[in-house]
Amino acid sequence: MALPTNESFASVKSQETDYGCDQGLLQRAPVTTNVHPLETSERTYRQRQEEHQMNFAVKAYGLGFGLHLKHERAAVGCPSIGHMGCLPRSNALIDALTGRDLDLEFDDILGRDSMAVVNPHSVMENQQKIKLFRS
Repeated sequence: MALPTNESFASVKSQETDYGCDQGLLQRAPVTTNVHPLETSERTYRQRQEEHQMNFAVKAYGLGFGLHLKHERAAVGCPSIGHMGCLPRSNALIDALTGRDLDLEFDDILGRDSMAVVNPHSVMENQQKIKLFRS
């Protein structure tokens, strides 16, 4: 069996020339857009669990209790409640309310942004001085 002679082959690039650079790694990344079915399921897991718990609470205790739970989550999720502006936000209140404080995930330890450490005492003193001189 003879090989076809009219086919052309693309030139092969060396992978060692772009070692350590992000663009080279992205060029070699697979171009498939197919998503595994479990990937979409895992992305929406928390949302589906919360909806299931809310439906259960409404069926068991009534619509008023479900609205009360939604109100609690909205109040705790408000950025100005339970948080000093000079400290990085930890979402501890919403995590304790939803039960996520018992889970250990990648974002808890390794996925944090490195932020400059701010002295809360000096920030609060500056805010107090500004309030005193505004009168």
